[in-house]
Amino acid sequence: MSQARVPRRDFRVLTRRRGGYDGAVMVDVQLQVAATGALVWAQTFSDEAQADAFQTELAQDLEVLEDADFRRKYGVPSSA
Repeated sequence: MSQARVPRRDFRVLTRRRGGYDGAVMVDVQLQVAATGALVWAQTFSDEAQADAFQTELAQDLEVLEDADFRRKYGVPSSA
């Protein structure tokens, strides 16, 4: 029986915090190709709690979803 391929083998999540307007903190949650570091997409949040919740869900999905389901849910093209 073959083991289903999980996206964790192909992708990684990077979270960056940066300054925004009027002292606000912006949080970028990025999905990258693990082998190359190429950016697949990034989502920016002005609410740190919302960014943390999204990053947590994304990281969990990397572990538990099968590759096709992960790509469909997060809009990852087959070329990535």
